[in-house]
Amino acid sequence: MKPAALNLILLLVLFFVQSCAPPVEDEASEADFEKWYPEYNRYVRNWLNKQVEDIGTETKKLQEEYSKAIDDNLKKKLKSSLVDQQKLLKRMQSRLEMGDYFQFKDKDELPEGLSWEDGSGQPEIGDPAARKGGAFRYFISSFPPTIRPFGPNANNSFRGELYDNVEISLVELHPETGRIIPGVAKEWAVGKDGRTVFFRLDPEAKYNDGVSVKPVDFMWWVYIRASDNVVAPWFKQYIREQFAQFSVYGEEFIAISLPEPKPKLAYFASLPPSAPHFYKQYGPDYKERYQWRVPPTTAAYTVKPEDLVKGVSITLSRAEDWWAVDKKFYRYRYNADRIRYTVVRDRSKAWELFRAGEIDYFPITLPEYWYEKSEMPPVFDGFVERYTWYNQFPRIPWSLYLNSAKPPLDDLDVRLGIGHATNWQKVIDVVFRGDASRLPGWTKGYGRFDNPDITARPFSIGKAREYFAKAGYVKEDENGILMKENGERLEVALTFSNIPVRAKMMGILKEEALKAGLKFILDGLDHTVVYKKEMQKNHQAVFSAWGFQPPYPRYYEYFHSSNAYDDKGNLKHNTNNVFSFADERMDQLAVAFRNARTEDELEEYAHEMQRIIHDSGVYVPGYMTEFSRVGCWRWVRWPDSEFTEFCPPRTYVPFESYVYWIDEGIKKETEEARRSGKKFSEVQAVKQRYRIGYKTKEEAGE
Repeated sequence: MKPAALNLILLLVLFFVQSCAPPVEDEASEADFEKWYPEYNRYVRNWLNKQVEDIGTETKKLQEEYSKAIDDNLKKKLKSSLVDQQKLLKRMQSRLEMGDYFQFKDKDELPEGLSWEDGSGQPEIGDPAARKGGAFRYFISSFPPTIRPFGPNANNSFRGELYDNVEISLVELHPETGRIIPGVAKEWAVGKDGRTVFFRLDPEAKYNDGVSVKPVDFMWWVYIRASDNVVAPWFKQYIREQFAQFSVYGEEFIAISLPEPKPKLAYFASLPPSAPHFYKQYGPDYKERYQWRVPPTTAAYTVKPEDLVKGVSITLSRAEDWWAVDKKFYRYRYNADRIRYTVVRDRSKAWELFRAGEIDYFPITLPEYWYEKSEMPPVFDGFVERYTWYNQFPRIPWSLYLNSAKPPLDDLDVRLGIGHATNWQKVIDVVFRGDASRLPGWTKGYGRFDNPDITARPFSIGKAREYFAKAGYVKEDENGILMKENGERLEVALTFSNIPVRAKMMGILKEEALKAGLKFILDGLDHTVVYKKEMQKNHQAVFSAWGFQPPYPRYYEYFHSSNAYDDKGNLKHNTNNVFSFADERMDQLAVAFRNARTEDELEEYAHEMQRIIHDSGVYVPGYMTEFSRVGCWRWVRWPDSEFTEFCPPRTYVPFESYVYWIDEGIKKETEEARRSGKKFSEVQAVKQRYRIGYKTKEEAGE
C-alpha cells in the first residue's frame, strides 16, 4: 500500500474515532450567561415589537369586520375579540416600556416604601413529635428516562420525587391554608405597579451541596431553559410570555415582574434557583452531558452518584446541615434520612415485598387492596396499619385523552360517539366497587373555577351509534364492529400502562364499547414507553393523567394551538397538548386566563374553556376519589398535632407531604415482636379533619 493511501486511512480512522467519542472533561462546553443575556434582552425586545405590530394589524382587521357586520351574534363575538386584542396590545406595549428583560442594579436603587411580608402568621406544618432519621422504602414501576429537571423526557412521573415535591422556591403555598409562606426568600413585597415582586433572600439559603444561593441564580434558571442549547418548547414559551423582567439588586434582592397584576402575585412570580457552579459546562450537548447528573437544589434531599443505580433504584439522602432544617414550616418535614425508590415493575411483586416488610408504605385505595389483599395477618397482628385520609386536592384527571390529529379521531362525531361509548360507570362499579365517582370534566376540586354545568357524557349505546352514523359508520361486520360503506372499520388503539388493574379497566371499556360498535385495540405498554409515545403524539387514545396543582387550573399548555402545531402545521412534540387540539376561541381564552388580573376573570374564562373542551370531545372524563387509602408498617408515623392531622389537605397522596417520620424504636420493637410472636392491636383509622363538608361533634353542636 502506498504511504499516501495509508496516511489517508489513518486520518479517516482518527476522524471517526474522535467524532464518535463522548465528550470528555477538557472538551466540555462552557456556560456563557454573560454573553447570552444581552442577546436574550434583544430577542425579547424584537419579539415584543413584532407582537405589537401583529396585534395592531389584527385589531385593524377586526375593526373593519365589526363595522361591516350585521348579525348581532357576530358583532358580539367580534367585539369580544377586539377587547381581548386591545388588552393584549396594552400588555405588550407596557412590557416594552419596562426596558430590558434582565437588569442589574445596586441595592440602593431598591424602591422606598415597600411593605414587606413574611408569612409568619401561618400555622406550622407537621408535628413537633417528628423525629429525624431512618429510611423510607418505596417502589416505582419503571426507571425514569432521564433525571434532568428539564429538556426532552424530563417531564416524567418521577420528576416530582426528585424536584417538584421537594425543591424550595422563593415562596411556597401553605398546604393547609393556601396562603403564601417563605421559602428561599425570607420576605417579599409587591411594587407600586402591582405586577413586580421584590424578594429578600434568606442569607442562610444554600443548595444541598453547601453553596449559597445568590439573586443571579434565578436568572440562571431562565438561561438554561430558554437558550438554544436545549429543546424545551413549553419552558421557552412560558419564560418569554409569563415573565416580564428580572432585576437583581446587589447580593440580597431579586425583583421579578409579571406582564400584569394577577391574584397570588408573589406565588406566580416565584421560582427555584439554578446553581451556576453545577451548570458551568452547560452547552449544546446539555441533553447528553447532564442526562444522569443530579443538580444541587434547595431541597432537603439529593441523590449521591453511587445511589443512582440505573434500572434498579434511586435513593435520596437528606442533606447534611440543610439550611432550612430549623425553620418554621420546614422543621417538622423531610424527616427520613434516606428515601429509597426501588424499581418493581410488577405491582403484585411490590405487594409481596410490602407484606414482607421490605417496603414501608403501599397505596391501597383500589378496592382489590382495601377489601381483599390487605385483609392479611400483618394487619390483624398490628404490624401494618391502614388509614383512609380525606384531602382537598384538585382531582387528578385519570381519563381518556384523544389525539384529534389521528384518524378517525379527527372527526368530531367520532369523538363525541366515543364519549358515549365509554362506560366509566361500570369501571367504577366493578373495579372500584362504587368507592370512586365520575369526573364531570377537565377539572374538579378548584371550587368556583369548576364549571358546575359541565357533566360527563353518560354511557349510551344509542347516542354513541347516532354520532358514529353521522361520521359515516353505518354498517356492521360479523363481529358487530361498525364500518363505513368502503369497509373502513371503527377501530381506535387505546394505550395504557400495562399493570393489572389498568388492564382490567381497559378490558371493561373495550367490552362495553363493542356494544356501541366501537373496537378499542388495547395497547398495554411499559409506563416509560407510554409516556414517550404520548409526548411524541403517536397515540390515538391514551389512558393518562396530569399532576394538577392548587391554586388554579391550567389550560394554556394543554389546549393552546401553539403547543399542538408549529408554524408549518406540523405536530409539535414534547408538549402537553397531547390532544393535538387547536381552536381559535380556546387560544384567546387560554391567553386571557394566563393574563387575568382577578379571580372573577379566572372563573369566567375557566368556565368557558371547560365548555369548549366538553364540546370538542377530545377528553373523555374518567374517575376520581375524595380520599387516599394507605397501608404502612407501624414504624411509619404520621402527625397528630393541633395544626396537622395525618397529612396537610392540599396534598395529592400522603407520602408526598414528607411529614411522616420513621420511628427506629418502634421498628426495633416490631421486628422483635415478629420474631417472638407478640402482637399489637389492629389499626384502621379514618382521618377526616379535612373532608369537605365534615364537621366535628363540637362544630355540629352535639
